[in-house]
Amino acid sequence: MKQHFERFALYNQWANRRLYNAAEPLSDGQLWEDRGAFFGSLMGTLNHLLVGDRLWLSRLTGEALTFSLDHVLHRDFASLRQAREATDASILTYVGTLDAVRLSAPVTYTNTRGERNEQPLNQILAHVFNHQTHHRGQAHGLLSGFGLEAPVLDLIYFLRGL
Repeated sequence: MKQHFERFALYNQWANRRLYNAAEPLSDGQLWEDRGAFFGSLMGTLNHLLVGDRLWLSRLTGEALTFSLDHVLHRDFASLRQAREATDASILTYVGTLDAVRLSAPVTYTNTRGERNEQPLNQILAHVFNHQTHHRGQAHGLLSGFGLEAPVLDLIYFLRGL
C-alpha cells in the first residue's frame, strides 16, 4: 500500500508541473478571470488545491493550520507555483515515512467546520489524491477555455513514463 501512495504522490507532482507549465503563458488578468468554476478563476482553483493539501498535511503532521477552503495563499502565479512545488515535495516526503501499520491506523482531525472526524490514514490519502485530480480537471477545462493546449494528465500516461 505504501508503494501505491508513493506512486500517487509522484503522479500528483508530475500532473501539477504539467498543469502549471500549461498555465504559464496566461496573463494575470486571465489567471484571475472568473470563468464560472467552483472557485471562480484558475488562480482560485489552484489556490484551493494548495489550501486543501496544506490543510490535510497539517492534520496529518500535527501542524496547526486553519484556512477557509477558498483562502488565497498566493496572489501571483510564480509564488503559487513555488509553494505548489514545495508542498508536492512535502507530500512525497510524508508518504515516504509511512508503513503498513501507520497507513491502516485511524487519524483523528477537525475539519474546517470544526467537526471532529476519525478515518484510517489510507482513506484520507485516497481522498487527498482524488481531490487533486478532481480540481485539476476543472483547471484543465479552464485552460482549454482560454484556447491553450491543455496537457495530458491521465494517470495511465504517467505510468507509461510519458
